[in-house]
Formats: sequence, structure tokens, C-alpha cells
Amino acid sequence: MHNGKVYWPDTYLKKSYKDEIDTHYDVVIIGGGMSGALTAYRVAEAGYHTLLVDKDEIGSASSAANTGLMQYMSDKLLHECIKDFGELEAYHFYKASKEGLEDIEKLSKLLDPRVNFITRDSLFIASTKRDKKTIKDEYEALKHFDFPVDYLDQTQLLEDYGIDKYNALITHEDAEINPFVFVNELVKYAHSNYHLDVLEQTELIQYKKENDVIACELNNKTITANKLVMTTGYAKNKITKRYINREEFVASYAVVTEPIDEKEFWKDKAMIWESARPYLYIRHVPGNRVLIGGLDEKTDKIPNEKHIQKQGKRLIKALNKLYPELELTIEYAYGARFGETKDGKPFIGKIEEDAEVYGLYGYGGNGTVYSSFGSKLLLDMIEEKYNPLSEIFKLKR
Repeated sequence: MHNGKVYWPDTYLKKSYKDEIDTHYDVVIIGGGMSGALTAYRVAEAGYHTLLVDKDEIGSASSAANTGLMQYMSDKLLHECIKDFGELEAYHFYKASKEGLEDIEKLSKLLDPRVNFITRDSLFIASTKRDKKTIKDEYEALKHFDFPVDYLDQTQLLEDYGIDKYNALITHEDAEINPFVFVNELVKYAHSNYHLDVLEQTELIQYKKENDVIACELNNKTITANKLVMTTGYAKNKITKRYINREEFVASYAVVTEPIDEKEFWKDKAMIWESARPYLYIRHVPGNRVLIGGLDEKTDKIPNEKHIQKQGKRLIKALNKLYPELELTIEYAYGARFGETKDGKPFIGKIEEDAEVYGLYGYGGNGTVYSSFGSKLLLDMIEEKYNPLSEIFKLKR
């Protein structure tokens, strides 16, 4: 799922699991990344006998390359959602994202402080003069629904943040996090406090309905479940290919720099992103490092080391267009495969018409937040509680 030298795994020594596995579970979850960890926590907390399965180790795939920026704004801007989906659906999409972010904050308080959940402002800047209208349209849409946002004209942007661009908006109550620690600590917490078993280095080969249960053939055993949940992220396999057919894979790149002086950071260490597509994004990393990401390319291939180094240098140059005086040295550089959907919304819902098989695929730049509200939506589905969000994010749309 990624190549190069990733940063987050160097910040934490994860737990290994040696659980004795039962032959039957209430819920089996396939995939131990952000979506799988959040779903496992929700389901186990609700009292279900739960098994989380990962073909590698918990958090080792996309979560290790997740940049840990969390915003209630989506890659698909609110005013674009209103135009494409209508006001009501657009509002509920953004409201769910805001609530998902707030829920991650609550969960983080249960976990090891190294999760490093820190509330931040996000600065969204116009990349070109043509994008000035995009910023204004988005500000008006967010303000209309009372999302926490302010508008900055060119003068304010330069005075407050030292960036000489056309205009910007600033959203409040966003956050940064260490995603690798969060995933691993959340699974560890559920494993210690609820009835969650964990099985690593194990792959789901196939599943099929047998009477009232789902038979799950793993690479070393077969178990049954009342409910099966697929949270396999950006992995490509013959199982997900059957029902996830509207995704677009991209290779995305990121660097983490050597530490810089505290005084060199911009105002409030705000997260920064831009209106260009693909866009540049920038965040502070504990220890006074800078994380820079972007330069997305449409491909399903994992980038090679040479290309990662080339893109890393381009990312530094892109940041220096905003802050020419910053001297940054790359310590970590990596590239990873991520997924997007054509309509900008994640896939959450029932996979099979006649079997209790569900999926959560938080595709998009806001995947952590999607996984948060998506895991709560899945729990409602498992418990046969109606949630209107199920219509917005269903797989067949």
C-alpha cells in the first residue's frame, strides 16, 4: 500500500496479538486499518463477540501512510455538494463529518497521549486568481449552515499568515492526529476492555452464506459469523472488485522534515491546504517537524523509491512558494495508494442483498472522519436501526 520511509511507525511500538480464536463470532471485521479499528471498537463496545482480522499487522497499510489531517470540510466542497446533491443531503454529509471528527476527539481521550489529538484551524487558500470565487462561494455555504468558519481577504491572509495569495477561508475545530498510534491504541483498548479478538497475518480467501451465518474461509481456518464487515481500504483483491467498482485510485506523496525552530512556524501551526487539484497540504508534526503532502497522480500502482524522492523535492519547493524563508530538510519521504470516489462520498452499507455482509470504505481525502461516522452507521445497520445516512452513502448509488 506504500513505499519509502514512513514516519508514524517510528513513533510507536505496537502490540502483537496471540489470541485463541473461536469458531463463531457475532461480527467478523476484515481489515485492521482506520475503518476496521473504529468499527471493531463500536461493535465490541456494544457487546458483540467480535473478531478483527488483518492480512498483515494492525495499522500497517494505509494507516501508516495517513497524514493525520482531520477536517469537517471534504475534498468535494460544500457548495459543490449542494449543487450536485441538493442542500439537505449536502448539509447532512458535512454535519456527519463534523460529528465524526468530534467523536474521534472523545475516543482519543481514552487512549495513550501519544495519539496526539490536537485541535487546529485549517487554512484553505485560493491557488489562483480564478479560485477567489471558489473561496467566497465555499465561505458563504459553510456560514449559511453555521459551520465554524471565517473569511480572509488578501491583506488579512498576508498579515496573519505571511502568505501572499488572493484570499482564504479558515475553518475552526479541525484537528491533527497520529493515525498509526490512534488505530493501534483503539484496537488495544477494545481488546482489553470489550470482547474483541484480533487475528493478524491472516487473509480472508472467500466467504459464503450458509443457512443463517456467513462462513469465512481464512488462509489457515474457517470460522462463521452472524455478520461480516469488509473494511479492506485501498487493497485490490477479487472480493472487493465485485462490489467496489466506482473508485479511482491515486498515488499520493508526503514528506516529514527534520525538526525546525518553534519560532519558524506560521500562526497557530494551522493546517494549510489549497484550492488547486491535486492540492498541497501542510501540517505541524509533534517535535516541530513539518509534514507536506500532495502531488496526487491517477494510478493504481505503488510508486517506486526514485519517484518518491523526486516528488519529495517537489513538495519542498511547493511549500517554499508559500514560505520562501523556510529551510527544510527531508527526513522521511513516502508514496502510497489511496482511493477516491467519483461523487466524492464514501461507500458505507450492505454489500449482499441476501446475506449479512457490510462494507465501510472511507475513500477520499477525509477518510478518517468518514470512517468515524461510518462505523456508527454500520453499528446502526447491524442492530437494524434506521439511519437516514444509509441512503446517502449506500454502495449501490
